[in-house]
Formats: sequence, structure tokens, C-alpha cells
Amino acid sequence: MDAARVADLLFPGIGVEVEEMVLGDDEVRLAVRSAAASAACPGCERRSSRLHCYYRRRLADRPIAGRRVRLELKARRLVCGNDRCARRTFAEQIPALTSRNARRTTALTARLTDIALFLGGRAGARISGRLAMTTCRDTLLRLIRALPVPSSGLVPHLGVDEFAVRRGRTYATVLVDMDTHRPIDVLADRTANTFATWLRDHPEVRTICRDRAGSFRDGARTGAPQAQQVADAWHLLHNLAEAVERVVGRHRADLREPLAVRDDQDDVPHFGTAASNELDVHGRPRPLVARTRERHQQIHERIERGDSLRAIARELRLSRGTVLRFARAADVEQLLVAATHRPSVIDDYRRYLHHRWMEGCTNASALTREIQQLGYRGDVNTVQRHLRQYRTGAIPAEAPLPHLTVRRVTDWIMRRPERLDDTERKCLDELCERSPALATTTQYARRLATMVRERRSEHLALDVWLADVRLDGQPELRTLAGGIRRDRAAVLAALNTTLTSGAVEGNVTRIKLLKRQMYGRANFDLLRRRILLTP
Repeated sequence: MDAARVADLLFPGIGVEVEEMVLGDDEVRLAVRSAAASAACPGCERRSSRLHCYYRRRLADRPIAGRRVRLELKARRLVCGNDRCARRTFAEQIPALTSRNARRTTALTARLTDIALFLGGRAGARISGRLAMTTCRDTLLRLIRALPVPSSGLVPHLGVDEFAVRRGRTYATVLVDMDTHRPIDVLADRTANTFATWLRDHPEVRTICRDRAGSFRDGARTGAPQAQQVADAWHLLHNLAEAVERVVGRHRADLREPLAVRDDQDDVPHFGTAASNELDVHGRPRPLVARTRERHQQIHERIERGDSLRAIARELRLSRGTVLRFARAADVEQLLVAATHRPSVIDDYRRYLHHRWMEGCTNASALTREIQQLGYRGDVNTVQRHLRQYRTGAIPAEAPLPHLTVRRVTDWIMRRPERLDDTERKCLDELCERSPALATTTQYARRLATMVRERRSEHLALDVWLADVRLDGQPELRTLAGGIRRDRAAVLAALNTTLTSGAVEGNVTRIKLLKRQMYGRANFDLLRRRILLTP
């Protein structure tokens, strides 16, 4: 292939002539020179063709067929013809190929910059080496820092959310253009003052989509009073689910099936009664129950005399979280329910085992293999213990209902009623019949969830819900209602519009990926540039 053909293929439209090409095992060397008759002076921009001297430049270019490319450029130094220019001579730069003091071509620099933005320093250096573009991670990070940060421009519809720079310690704020779904700025913290200061510099903002964080509410109210705040519907449902889960957890004792009555002819409680869960097979109190009662008494005695939780934890050699859990319990029975009615790995397969037993399959090993294919992770001994009552003749007349856990009941309450199957609907109805507190919680949770999902914009419906919850709702729902009352305008806007913070949450997820690529050690300036510049 002649030199002109090589120049047209490798450097189309650049104005470079290839004088010689040498092919090696892992490298291609090209001797090139500029074909332009003149060049512009960087000081006065006046073109000159007056030659001062030649000198050699070695440049790395994009690889060809897995081989590195080295350019031996015969560069010119020209004399500036403008007497008023401060430069007497200047080095010629070939547009779209060279830049001042660079040892790479512009095209190779652009390719390495893209790799750095997508992968970061360490991973980018590894993949670059495999692509015959050997470089180091520090060079890639310098390429990112050399890029200009784009301006935010006009942003009439803004989305805002926080993300963790160091989880539990340092947080930052990402701002997203809700029209383009692209991040436009990253703030160094999540305080209301910082957010308000940014909003004062952007008076064009008319809508702010946010979660229900108080700092963003106060910052938007101070920095952009003209903007309409819209609470995110998903976060509202999430807050509702958290409140419902706390209510169900507080009434964990009601999740158990009605317990059998004690036989008058036998002083020993039957298995399945409340007392049997607190006694061992010999009728003695279980150590866990005795220890729970003792700790509850010790902690509450110290709380009554004014000791702090930290001092109690230090004195009793317990973690502060354990002391806090005992302190929040209204009575010891609430703790004993969680301690003595722990779920088993076989709970989700009781109905299947019952049906298979009634069909005639009584082999524990065979049944274990069948439920293992359905996801069971226990062993055959657990199945044998469960089937022991069947072998003694105590076969339930009906299939056991699903094991009720806090998460499962919360899911049933929060799910759309029409999406529950017959068994789930039956379990939830029976639970609400024996627990008035959970019945009212289910009613209020479904009313608010329907308003949010169907975007019902009636102000009266929300006000009635707030009044009803304040009158006879559970404490957790009253706390949620108090927060909604303080943020009423933003919640009503969420019910009137289809705007959500989904685009913001998507960018937060992308930020987590960028952080992991940099092993969580990126400085804020580098992380900010990657967030704003990565496509």
C-alpha cells in the first residue's frame, strides 16, 4: 500500500503525509509530516510559512489490529511575520492531531478520556493495556480532571436527592434536570443552606421534585419560594410501608394462630400453647425466656432511676442497640413473642408437605428432595420433626395457613387487594378479625395507598384521612400523618401531577456504580466530574 493511501485511511482530512511505514510484531511506526503550506501563530493568529527549523516529535496514536502506533512526526518551527507579536518563533500544531506538549494524538487522548469516564482509573488502565493503549491510572484521572465542567443552564424542572459519599458519615446532593434526566450539578453536602444558595442563583426553577427530607423542603422554601414542591409518590408509599411494618411488628403476638386451650386433666401444657413456648420438654422455663425477663427488668429499673442508655449498656455489658430495643418495649411479653416464636425454614413449605402427605407420600427423604427443588435450604431432620405430628395421628383437617411474618403481613396490607390470592386474603381477614389494631391499620393504609396510586387530587380526601388517623390511628400512622400535614402542599402536588423522582433515583443508582468503580476512594471533585461528564 502506498503512503498516500495510508495517510487517507489513518488521517482523513487532517493534512498529513506518510513518508515511511514500518510494521513490527507489536508496533507500527509511521514517519509523517504536515502537508500544510503555512500555520497560524498561537500568539497573534497570523499565518506564516517562513521556516525556522525542523525537529522530531514522537506521538502515540490509536492502535491498529492490536498493535501500538508510534508517529515519528517531522515538525516545523516557523517564524512569525508580525513585528508586533511577542513570539518570534512558534511550533506548528496540526489540527485534530497534535496539541502543545502532548505525547499522544488528539484522537488517542479522546479515546482514553472516554475509557476513564466509563471505568475510572484502575479498571481503565487495565482495559487500555489490553487494547494496546498502555497508560497508568494517574494519567486517566488527570484526563478527567482536565475536562471542563458543563454549565447547568436553565432548569425549570429540578429533581434533588442525596447520596452517600461515605455511608453514615458524609453525604452529598445530586441535582437533576427533569426534562433531560441528566445531572446538572452536585453539591458537597445535603444541608438546607447549601441547596437554598444554589436555588438563589437559578431563579428560573419552577418545579422541584424531591423526597420528603426536611432539609430539601426547607432549602426549597427559602431559596425558591416561587417554585412548586412535589413530593415523590414512591417515597410516600415507602414511608407508609415503613409505618405499617412498625405497627405489625409491635403487634407481632397477633400474627400467631389462635392457641389451643389447656387440657384440664393434664397439668403439662400442650405443644402449641403460649406456655409451652416458654417451657422446655421437662416443664422448666427456657433459658432464653428467663434471660429476657431478667434483662427487661434490669434495664427498666435503671431507666426509672435516670441512667442513660449508654451507661446501662456499659454496666450490663450489652450493645446500645440491645438496650434500646428493651427500652422501647412496652412490656416483656412483646419481647418474648419475638424470642419464642421464631420462624423456621420449613414454614413456607408446610402447605406443600400437607398436600403431599394427604396424597400418600410419607417418606421424609423424598419430601425433602421435592421441597429442596422449590428453594428449601434445610435438612431432612427438620422435615422429620415437622412430620412427627402426622405420624402420631395428629393430622390437621385443613392445610396449614402460610406462616405469618411481619414482612409478609406488611406486603399483604400494602399490596392492591385485587392482587391477593384466596389464601392470602383469607389469612389477612382472619388476622384483622382477631386484631382490631391491624384491622384499622389495614384500612387506613389502603385508603392512602389508593389516593397515591390513582392520583386522587381531592383535598378533602387527604384531609379526612389525616383527621381519621389522628383520631384513632396507631402511633406510627399518627407520626406519618404529622409529617404529611407539615408537607401538605408537596403531597397534594404529588397527587395532582405525574411528576416523580424516578429519574433522580436512577442517577443515584448510577452514582453508586461510579463509586464502586473507584473503590470508594475518589475525592469529591473527581466524583463530581464523573457524575456530570459520564454519558
